[in-house]
Amino acid sequence: MPSAVRSHEIISEQSCQVSNLYTILQRPGVVAATHSGSFHADDILAAAALRLANPAVSIVRTREQEQLDAADILFDVGRVFDAAACRFDHHQLEYREARDNGIPFSSFGLIWRELGAQLCGSAAAASRIDRWLVQGVDAVDCGVTLSKETPAVNVMSISSALGSFNPGWQDDTSAQARLDAFERAVAWAMAILQNTIREARASEAARAVVVQGEVQEAGRLLVLDSDVPWKEVVLGSPEFAQLLYVVSPDSQAKWHVNAVPDRAGSFDNRKSLPAAWAGLDGEQLDAVVGITGCVFCHRGRFVAGHRSKDGALKMAHLALQD
Repeated sequence: MPSAVRSHEIISEQSCQVSNLYTILQRPGVVAATHSGSFHADDILAAAALRLANPAVSIVRTREQEQLDAADILFDVGRVFDAAACRFDHHQLEYREARDNGIPFSSFGLIWRELGAQLCGSAAAASRIDRWLVQGVDAVDCGVTLSKETPAVNVMSISSALGSFNPGWQDDTSAQARLDAFERAVAWAMAILQNTIREARASEAARAVVVQGEVQEAGRLLVLDSDVPWKEVVLGSPEFAQLLYVVSPDSQAKWHVNAVPDRAGSFDNRKSLPAAWAGLDGEQLDAVVGITGCVFCHRGRFVAGHRSKDGALKMAHLALQD
């Protein structure tokens, strides 16, 4: 483990305020839990921060409520933010945690806010990483489009990520150290490249599935029976110019109602899901929508879920009428 990471083990409580999360992580047998299914940068990086603070932490991925309740630490799931209780979710309607520049904290940002100073050795270094890395991840996960008004915030690129493998001025800069760093970077890049090749092949195959999907509501609704990437095809095809929503299944046997973005990479939608649905889930969402079986609606109003295809279609039709 690099010395910059090991240093948290010898930082005194006087040099950095120790959070309750950091204290909990020092206990033997500590268990953290997050959601199962597809993962995103925020929960992956939150898990990485937890592992840097305690490599032995057990991380469980589940949707089973009993397992979630039993975990010492909960992140990106649970609909509760309570730092003192080590609950770090950001999807609930009442959630209001945001920076002065307006960028909300995702699960990664919430975890980093608790652990960053200990991991870096100073609050100043932790703040720098928040600007370099964390805020960009949080913005993407929370559906916030970065603009010229937030110039100090980055979405870390593949180039900067690979460049970070280089030894810094404070590291061993011998020829062997540089060779070792090069090999670590190549190994990481190979995994990224292999994943990108796999995604590219899948995207080409998905194109045929998307164009053969069922179009309803005078071109405003597309229904897909497979969980395939559709945004590139939809946004690049004139025949989908009027499309507002896409209904499709996910890997956890739910069905999603997806709002079509107004352009690639944007969190602005051609038509967002109804404002009354935002941030609700379960029975609360059922009551507002007027049907049973609803799972959730994201605070950003770009995706909602239902347990069945018919239910998702009903949600989509209602959203079109809103």
